[in-house]
Amino acid sequence: MSSWKCLRERAIHHVTVTCLVLQLTTAFKMFQERLPNGNRVPNPCNPGEVWGGVGHLVPGGQGRRNPFGEDFHSEGKKWTQGLCLMDSDGDGRTNGEELGDPNCAWSSGGRLQRITNITHPGVCDPWDSVQCQARNGWLKCDHNGLHCPVIKKPSTRSLSFTFPETRVPARETTYYCQLFDLPVDDDYHLVATEPILVNTDTVHHILLFGCDPSDDDVQATPEPFMCAMLAHRSCLDIIGTWTVGSHGDCLHDNVGFSIGKTGYRKAALQIHWNNPSLLANTTDASGLKMYFTPSRRSYDAGMLLVGQEYLEITPQPAPSKQVTFSQECPGRCTREMLTEAIFITATVNHMHYRGVSQRIELYRNGSKVRDITYDRFYHYDNPVIYSFNPPVEVRPGDEIRTTCVYETPTSGNSMCFGDGTQDEMCYGFMTYYPKQNLPIPWCTARKSVQKCDRYLPKFRNNSIDGCFWLAFLQPTNQDTINIFKSVLGHCFDAKTEENSCTDSCLAAIKSARKHPCLSGDIGSYIISKFRHTSIGFQFLNALFTCDCEDRFDNGYCDKRYRGGTLGEGAQKMCAARYTSIKTVSPYNGSPPTTLTSLTILTLVSVSIISVLFETPS
Repeated sequence: MSSWKCLRERAIHHVTVTCLVLQLTTAFKMFQERLPNGNRVPNPCNPGEVWGGVGHLVPGGQGRRNPFGEDFHSEGKKWTQGLCLMDSDGDGRTNGEELGDPNCAWSSGGRLQRITNITHPGVCDPWDSVQCQARNGWLKCDHNGLHCPVIKKPSTRSLSFTFPETRVPARETTYYCQLFDLPVDDDYHLVATEPILVNTDTVHHILLFGCDPSDDDVQATPEPFMCAMLAHRSCLDIIGTWTVGSHGDCLHDNVGFSIGKTGYRKAALQIHWNNPSLLANTTDASGLKMYFTPSRRSYDAGMLLVGQEYLEITPQPAPSKQVTFSQECPGRCTREMLTEAIFITATVNHMHYRGVSQRIELYRNGSKVRDITYDRFYHYDNPVIYSFNPPVEVRPGDEIRTTCVYETPTSGNSMCFGDGTQDEMCYGFMTYYPKQNLPIPWCTARKSVQKCDRYLPKFRNNSIDGCFWLAFLQPTNQDTINIFKSVLGHCFDAKTEENSCTDSCLAAIKSARKHPCLSGDIGSYIISKFRHTSIGFQFLNALFTCDCEDRFDNGYCDKRYRGGTLGEGAQKMCAARYTSIKTVSPYNGSPPTTLTSLTILTLVSVSIISVLFETPS
């Protein structure tokens, strides 16, 4: 049956499954016939079975390609001399050797040199060896729920944290949280978590945070509440995770998250709902089941996040292209964050649906030690949990590099870093031991501005690219007050609530732009803090709206603000200026009285103080 005829039959008779099976079966056989022993490639997870879709991530052949599939595709979907000589899976054997054509002499329909000892050319072999772990990160052999022997032990207890049945808002992205009490009758180790999924159509991911036991203000809540990225500013340590395609977390035999008398006493459950259809009558009561034991293990576990927190993926004309973003957790930061070597027991990459590849690498003294993760073909719905035995050692002064690759959209606005599924992320979640006493459990960056430079006591009072950023964000900083007074006084009319791009306004903007805290990557960071306050929004909107000479190099994602973008009226305003220039008093550094100094000082004080505390993105 032709593809066109099948589609026609499907439209008329709705035989979707029949058509799909026919098309896939025909395609598999066609491609198998183009490879030597293409119908004899074993499934490493189940040696008695055949991996039918040799070039795909799953045996059935649907979805994305594995390493061999990518090379097969690049060779025109043919068995060529070049494809035969490649080592797609990096295990030291050519594709020809693995498929029974070591001399690269086979052609379609020809005689096979051998039909025994065939191995998968896309799976590094031995597939479960230490040297193949990073390359085989996409390979998942356990499809029957969480495999974790400790949860079956008689001494292991469990506790479920779930929302009461709650209406999911009719919006694409929503974060809800609820705080719970943890058992405090003894000291325990949390050793595993497992998802409790009620509404699988809307639950995007679930996180469980441990709360600082020294903060008495953290109290359990009877109902879930909208929470953005954090439930409470003292609940920062991730101790349980679930995302689509995962079965849950099972910690290494030597470690556990400390809860109870001397550990976490409160936990915050966060659920991200994804409701792109804006359904108004759907509910959810999902959560996590926590397994814990009084038989405490050798070490307390911690979780460290690495990654890049500024992304701007610009649309490109079809066909779509790939764009790469990277982040370094530098040696100066690990040297201050770690009091001793830590050992990573498990890591998982995290991007959204535009992500195609992600890698986390460990460097020591400028030389690469190893890959910690390598999702050569990342797929959000098929997350890979890298487990290490022995664990991966990270020493103070080591560098951790994260690289994320995305497929560009072909139309629409740029995609930005954000918490919605329509946005993108670039994170690595690393479980390690022994737990370190960190001010924050993240070594991430926004562009080149490192979070450790903003939080570690040794660095946070230093300047970044000439900007004493912490002082600049203080509500009493005279530089900040003067800049706000000047730009708002010359560019914003409080009575009409409109910007006026006069000569004096442009001069005020030019003067503001000279300040080191409003330029470069640190300027981008400062803007990200200002734009979430009312006075900050007015200031930035005036700044961008009247930047008629385009002095500011900030991109779309710097200017994005809730439902729109800062400076949306710039084109119209600047066009009007050039056709009919309206000039007020010459710029002399003092603003007119459209907003009084006291008003601006009060607004700046109230607004800036509310954004000093950073949250994970």
